[in-house]
Amino acid sequence: MRAKEVLCDHPHISHTWSIDDDEDHCILDIPKKSDAGFDITVEVFPDQIVISADGPHYHLNNYQSVDETVMAALGLVRDMLSNGMRVIEYTRNGKPFKWELQSFQNGRWVNEETTGMLSFNFWGKKGSRIFQNDVLPNRL
Repeated sequence: MRAKEVLCDHPHISHTWSIDDDEDHCILDIPKKSDAGFDITVEVFPDQIVISADGPHYHLNNYQSVDETVMAALGLVRDMLSNGMRVIEYTRNGKPFKWELQSFQNGRWVNEETTGMLSFNFWGKKGSRIFQNDVLPNRL
C-alpha cells in the first residue's frame, strides 16, 4: 500500500502492478525511460522483498519489522531511479555474465550488490556497459 501512495506522488514514473502466476506474491515493474537506464522490478513475498535491476537483485528480509523492510525497499527503489545508483554490466563476447549495483557515496562509486553467472566464456573478449536512471533527483 505504501508504494502505491508514493507512486501517486510521482505520476511521471511509469509502472505496472501484477500478481504472479502462482498468486503467492505481487510484482511492481518500473520500466527504464531510456536505453541508458535500467528496468526495476520489485517482488513482494510474505517473508521478503526482492528488488531486481535488470541483472543484479537485492533481497530485503533482515529488518526488525515489516514497516522497516518496506521503507528500506522504497528507499532503494527511489535511489535506483536517480543517477546516484548505477548498474555495470560485464560481458564476454558481447554476452552479459556479471552485474554490479553501485551507489555514489562520498565522491566515489561503491558496490552494493554483485550478481553473476556461474558459466560464461572466460576467454571471450571483455566488455562492460553502464546503465543509470535519471527519473528522480539524487537524495542529499
